Amino acid sequence: MAIFNESNPDSYRSIYGSLFSEFGEEITTKIHEAYAGRQISFPKKLYTEEYINYYVQKNKTEKSPAVMADELECTERIVRRHMKESRDMESEQFEQSVKTISRYRPVYNELYLEFGEKIMKEIYALYRGHQISFPKKLYTENYIMHYVKEHMWDMTGSELAKELGYTERRISQLIKSIMDRQEKS
Repeated sequence: MAIFNESNPDSYRSIYGSLFSEFGEEITTKIHEAYAGRQISFPKKLYTEEYINYYVQKNKTEKSPAVMADELECTERIVRRHMKESRDMESEQFEQSVKTISRYRPVYNELYLEFGEKIMKEIYALYRGHQISFPKKLYTENYIMHYVKEHMWDMTGSELAKELGYTERRISQLIKSIMDRQEKS
């Protein structure tokens, strides 16, 4: 029988189990708090079009299109298009546009601000191009049953409900089913 606790990936629902395996409990919990009950699309492109344009404009004299494409994780064709478009832009327009540029696409920018570049890039590498539903509940039913069984004598129903993100009614039902199982054994 599996041991269900916070340090076992099998204790977490769907995507949270793989996040726990990659990043640990603290980051998984923060991601759950931010995205619980939401469906998130992770774009294939990491950088915004504005940032790509800025980067190409800034580096077009020092770097080849192939090198810039590799650094921006896009095609040379996109880099060349931005080079062509940036020729028409005056330096004043360029300087004004720099002030309002967001480097990463919205979901990645949110992750960058919360966790930093390293974790954001790992999440990008794992989930780019995917649409992921984040369940409202963090833990599996087996973990919840195990936790309630372990703590039903030293915590109130409302404390258990708050800790696990369930209603007091659901916790009462779980305690009743645990008690019924114990009576039958």
